[in-house]
Amino acid sequence: MAGSDAPRLVTLQAGDEKEAISLSIETGWNQVEEDWRHFIVNGKTIGFRDNSGALIATAAALPYSGPFGFIGMVIVTGVWRRKGLATNLVERCIAMLREDGRIPVLDATEQGEPVYSLQGFVPQFRFDRWEIAGETDKAPELQTARPEIEHVAQLDEVAFGAGRTSLIGDFLGRSDTIAISGDKTAFGMLRRGRRAWQAGPVVALDEEQAVDLLERLIAPGIAIFIDIPQRWGQIGNWLRDRKFSIQRSFARMALGRKEPFGEPARLFAVAGPEFG
Repeated sequence: MAGSDAPRLVTLQAGDEKEAISLSIETGWNQVEEDWRHFIVNGKTIGFRDNSGALIATAAALPYSGPFGFIGMVIVTGVWRRKGLATNLVERCIAMLREDGRIPVLDATEQGEPVYSLQGFVPQFRFDRWEIAGETDKAPELQTARPEIEHVAQLDEVAFGAGRTSLIGDFLGRSDTIAISGDKTAFGMLRRGRRAWQAGPVVALDEEQAVDLLERLIAPGIAIFIDIPQRWGQIGNWLRDRKFSIQRSFARMALGRKEPFGEPARLFAVAGPEFG
């Protein structure tokens, strides 16, 4: 590749989410502009632009309060794939998190897992994305008092293994997010995505309590994605009975660490493979 044709490394700034969303759309992902904005404002989102200035690749390092940070939004536009751009960006994100003393963590698709394994990532657990078709513009008809950010963030930190109050606050601050709690020991969340409503995170004491939250949270007729750790067979059966199907599977991977963070026995749905 000639030097003048080489893509230029950039750091995304506030406002670039309006361009970055086009990469999500091309890939068929579910993010909205607010998701991109969170990465840009609260983490470090980097990418490459071609010689015309077009954004052609991205990756983001999102530090959480605790032992690890998350790598997400690894996207390369079609004509620039298999040229090493994604690997380059992921390596930079790894370096940024390690410089802060955090272990890099990411969620990998089945296709991406072998690539990340070569970079030293180790699977901790696996989860399935369940989906059901339906309306995307229609808001679920669910009236409930919204739980406090601090309480939800505390429950989330215990299950997830790192503090992410800013993310929880972002989700709860969106006008169309629905959140419910259960006896002050559990919560579930549903937020609008581009292709479907995204359920999660869901934190509970046990699988029965988690199913109770899902029965209250998931409204019929709405397009929904929900990412469930594979250990929770009862939830899988519950979703299957309601005509959900598995879209794809992911592996939660950490650089050089097999033991999961937090308390996986309390994590029943993740926030999404971009956030963990």
